[in-house]
Amino acid sequence: MVARDFLATAPTPVTISDLVVAETYFALRHHYGVPHAEAVRVLLALLSDPDISAPGVSRAVLSADGASRVSKSMPGLVDRLIHADYRRDDLPLITFDRALGRLERVRVLE
Repeated sequence: MVARDFLATAPTPVTISDLVVAETYFALRHHYGVPHAEAVRVLLALLSDPDISAPGVSRAVLSADGASRVSKSMPGLVDRLIHADYRRDDLPLITFDRALGRLERVRVLE
């Protein structure tokens, strides 16, 4: 409610970075117990608000097919944000995370 009240009176547009989206997702899931699909839906609705500016990759990642599904064998939302950020800048991503390694142009160190 506090955040909603703030956004209702804040000068627009309010800019939300990918890192803020990731932190908000983590808070929704781990502190408030919001299911993954619901957290994705709420964040996408927030980023779709015309008074919100989201200059990063979050909106595209949250809108992607499969974003609302969760699987231990696939990269999570934060990993997908990292991946999309690297892809946007045409950079290779190197990780130890095997689930993240399932995405395109990711090298997994063994």
